[in-house]
Amino acid sequence: MKKHTLLISNMIIILAIVAGFSAIVYKDTRTYQDLAENQLESIVNLADINISKQIDSSMSKPVMVSKTMANDEFLKAWFLEEPENSGNDAYLKELYNYLKAYQTKYGYTTVFCVSSQTGHYYYQDGFNKTLSEQDEHDIWYFNFLESGKEYDLEVDTNEADNNDVSLFVNFRVDGIDGKPLGVIGVGLKIDLIENTIQSYAQDYGLEVYIINHGGAENSFSGNTNIFINEEDLSERTGISENIVLNKSEKAELQWFTSGKERECLITKYNDTLGWYLVVEMKTNSISSVFQERITQNVLLMLISLAACIIVTTAVFSYYNLLIMRIENTDDLTGLSNRKLFLKQYQTFVRKHHKEKRTLFMLDIDHFKKVNDTYGHMFGNAVLAMVGEKLQTAISGYGLASRWGGDEFLGILAVGQAEAQEILNKFMDSLKCTENESPYCVTVSVGISEISGKPSPEQMIKKADVALYKSKEDGRNRITIVV
Repeated sequence: MKKHTLLISNMIIILAIVAGFSAIVYKDTRTYQDLAENQLESIVNLADINISKQIDSSMSKPVMVSKTMANDEFLKAWFLEEPENSGNDAYLKELYNYLKAYQTKYGYTTVFCVSSQTGHYYYQDGFNKTLSEQDEHDIWYFNFLESGKEYDLEVDTNEADNNDVSLFVNFRVDGIDGKPLGVIGVGLKIDLIENTIQSYAQDYGLEVYIINHGGAENSFSGNTNIFINEEDLSERTGISENIVLNKSEKAELQWFTSGKERECLITKYNDTLGWYLVVEMKTNSISSVFQERITQNVLLMLISLAACIIVTTAVFSYYNLLIMRIENTDDLTGLSNRKLFLKQYQTFVRKHHKEKRTLFMLDIDHFKKVNDTYGHMFGNAVLAMVGEKLQTAISGYGLASRWGGDEFLGILAVGQAEAQEILNKFMDSLKCTENESPYCVTVSVGISEISGKPSPEQMIKKADVALYKSKEDGRNRITIVV
């Protein structure tokens, strides 16, 4: 049996089990994904309808109040006579009382008007400023009049209220000739509207954004929690793909994949307000319950699968390692055989490339005579003893192998001098007196330091040359070659 047969068989069994299990889970997941997406679309559509109604309800009153004031004959008459009465406190007081009455009745932050003849900006508490085209904050007024629109809604800072971000309804006041007499409107704190919308969003577990597309260009370029610029929509949603925004009041439903998550978006344009409404919902908001249930089922199946894999892997691995050990280990000495050592050599050289490395070769002196005199059983015992003591001597420094017959080959992560010292200690461990044994074991050793990138064959040949030099010089010694 080849060494990897058991392991391959185990892998085939495991892969077959995993493949079958994965196919079942994938099919169930896809079925759920379709059902979840259909359910998600229904939820988002319902949320869109309810939020749209809430927005219309919240904004219809400020728009109607502003329209009522814009068509009020008192206001039109006041605007006509404003230039010659701009210093008349009693005349101005009439306007302030008028604006204050609306502000008190409806609870708006600001009720304001601007005269087109003088550019004076008034609000419920008095005169605020004279608008100028050179003042960046005043560009909303000139842009609005230039647009020719009857009214618009804009998000801007409120100079009459500590520059807090507010939502303004601007309504054009026209004279009998159709020319503008001025602008009147109301300002609402932005968080009052956003809190109402966010309460709905939280109920449905989604995100809501409004892009004020129809409002006049103004100096405010920032974002709020809900009111954002079109350029920032991708960053808020985390969607890098193109999000369709069209001016159809019919809701546009779009699906996106952001990271590992599926997202559903509905975009819709409100022509009355000039707003894009964007409703975003992620699939995780409705999948958590299902995921918890399926996770429990999958966990039970995985435990069973894991138990099967652990048992089969343990058994197959044990026998696979046993086979590999038998094939690559010298059964007499317990050292690596020639085949395994050549593999280990390359790994060892790479691992210790920053250190000195020394190759050594040794054989037992007059070993043939030992076999002839004492028999092969005794000779085998000598080989086993030499292998054991060699392994002990080089432990922590390198590795050794039985190269063949009575020859041993090893490599150490030390220089020649230290290698010689290690091998001398090994040779001392073999020494005996004639009283202890009829035969005292000695060995001849050849050492060669590894440098550059020579092949294993070249290095072994150098060590072999050193070994034979030890034999020629009388054996039981160490010879070093450069």
